[in-house]
Amino acid sequence: MKAGFGIRVYKERFNFASAHFLIFDDGRREELHGHNYRVRVEIHGELDGDLVLDFCHVKPLVTEVCRALDHRIILPAENPHLAVTTSDDGREVEARFAADAGARFVFPARDVVVLPIPNTSTERLAEHLAGQLVPAIRASTGGAKGLRTIEVEVEEASGQSGFYRTELASA
Repeated sequence: MKAGFGIRVYKERFNFASAHFLIFDDGRREELHGHNYRVRVEIHGELDGDLVLDFCHVKPLVTEVCRALDHRIILPAENPHLAVTTSDDGREVEARFAADAGARFVFPARDVVVLPIPNTSTERLAEHLAGQLVPAIRASTGGAKGLRTIEVEVEEASGQSGFYRTELASA
């Protein structure tokens, strides 16, 4: 492993409480349930002076991406076993399972976040959050040219988490 620098942020406010269910490859699903998720972010890169990135740039961005999922039902938009639709009047979201025509949920739209992911696993949630954070960090720092990697970890229970790490192309 190459030597380098980085920052890691994890605060009590980097959390969200959401309901979800996993959908398995054969179309079966878990029961609807919830977690009090916690988020950690690690960024590696070149020093700009004495810092890779000022914590003050990152903390409010992580807080905001968590807030967008807090107290919501999270649904995957890209799962082949689930059809997610919004009513014509925009007031309801329906999730219908392909494997069982009678299996469906209908939620008030204000309580749902439909994410552009294939499943709501911790790994896919981490990938989604990283995808939200990278452009926000670049915008808040004027590009942050020296950043090399970002890793986002989503913990669903103590000692149980998934993460996503990606290389960052130069801005």
